[in-house]
Amino acid sequence: MKILILLLALLGAAGTATVVRYGSLDPCAWLDHDSAEASGLPRLMAQAQVRATFLLDGITDPTPGECLTAWWDLKANGAEAAKD
Repeated sequence: MKILILLLALLGAAGTATVVRYGSLDPCAWLDHDSAEASGLPRLMAQAQVRATFLLDGITDPTPGECLTAWWDLKANGAEAAKD
């Protein structure tokens, strides 16, 4: 029972931190926010760049899973670039 309470507390803390940082639990919003931050572009331009990338891959309406995968790739590439 203690493990369940601890797990729920961790999930609540992670959810709260995500909403505070991104203002949403939507992975597409995370992708837009971090893409703008990484590129230095205004958020609207970064969002257009993300959508154009999806369109080039043949994705007209990205699902949260596709946005999450792209967000993970962005974070991984950012971490690799920071190492160099």
